[in-house]
Amino acid sequence: MSARQRLIPSTPGALRHRDYTLLWSGQSISVLGDGIFTIAVALEALHISNRASTLAYVGAARVAPSALLLLFAGALVDRLPRRLVVLAADLMRGGAIAALAALAATHTLTVIELVCLSIVVGVGDAFFYPAYRAIMPELLPPELLTQGNAFNSASQTIGTSFLGPAIGGLIVASGGASTAFAFDAATFVVSGLCLIAMRHIPAPASSGKSLASDARLGISWTMRQRWLWYGILAAGIANFAAFSPLAVTIPLMVRDVLHQGPFEYGVTFSACGVGGLLASALAGRFGSPKRRVSMIWVAWAVASLALIGIAFAPNVFILAGCGAVTFFGLTYGNLIWGSLMQVAVPPDMLGRASSVDYLFSICLSPLGIVFAGVLAGSIGARETILTGAGLSAASCLVVFAPGVRDPDQPGYRPVPLSD
Repeated sequence: MSARQRLIPSTPGALRHRDYTLLWSGQSISVLGDGIFTIAVALEALHISNRASTLAYVGAARVAPSALLLLFAGALVDRLPRRLVVLAADLMRGGAIAALAALAATHTLTVIELVCLSIVVGVGDAFFYPAYRAIMPELLPPELLTQGNAFNSASQTIGTSFLGPAIGGLIVASGGASTAFAFDAATFVVSGLCLIAMRHIPAPASSGKSLASDARLGISWTMRQRWLWYGILAAGIANFAAFSPLAVTIPLMVRDVLHQGPFEYGVTFSACGVGGLLASALAGRFGSPKRRVSMIWVAWAVASLALIGIAFAPNVFILAGCGAVTFFGLTYGNLIWGSLMQVAVPPDMLGRASSVDYLFSICLSPLGIVFAGVLAGSIGARETILTGAGLSAASCLVVFAPGVRDPDQPGYRPVPLSD
């Protein structure tokens, strides 16, 4: 038996599919660039104006287009070849970041240009996310979707939480923000080449209606699926109240409550990433459980309860451990949720349903961060985390609402609009 023959059986099933491997490889490089970009854009914004408000404007400029364009983007994703939408989104974001690199290299980058180009990156994000979820069932059979999503999640965690920021800091320190931006732009070129190498898959069948009508239909259809609509709303509450604010409350816990420094915060941040990686490994190894909806809400309930441990942590080690549990449950639930949508939502509706999901469950996150910062300054970090944990845990009770566990039943079929 040759070495090649011995290797193939041990290759994960998802990676035996050429087009998925191309997509995953390109996006793994791209998310590494995202981690670099996060560090570079923050440092460059502060270098230009030395005001914290500038950093807030830049961050809001990237998020705002998603809130405004997601429903339109989802409708377009269900009309066009998904591969081409992902490619266009990557080219748009890569082009904007290349422009940032050129302006930073010539020392002509201003706050206005930084905000405007961040808006362009945000427009690309709005089209990328629903298209990326919708393309997965075109590349993998249903039984491998959870594994494929787990690989995606692992790459995202490594790229944006570990390697990317570390590499970004080194690049900015040695070559400046312009070099970091150029590196990130190059990662989009790599991703684009991988997408070009994939086979052509036709666009979903056209509904024959206007884009606005398709977008409204996507909202109406999503609201008819109780498991999906109730789940989106409950997840939105949890993200707003509990999970997104961790970006503010954990640093405050480390600095103001436990009286520790940057190293201890780094340990906590890394522990959270490790929890997410372990969840990805578990989902990739064993796939989706039989009762997917029930397990999603169990995982998110565990994540919510672990927040209580974060709030009462007496030292940074307990804080890091509870953070790892929180992100394990959060990541595992997210993975199974995404895989469930990919098999339970009709292919011609997946882009629109995904856009509704992202809009209502994620786009309120920046407001949650701002609100948590204000609340922590008023009542304290521990109390803010406990408040969020209570709301998040309560949102998990939605699993007992009629119709929410329908996809766990044999022979499940989506509720048609005509009913």
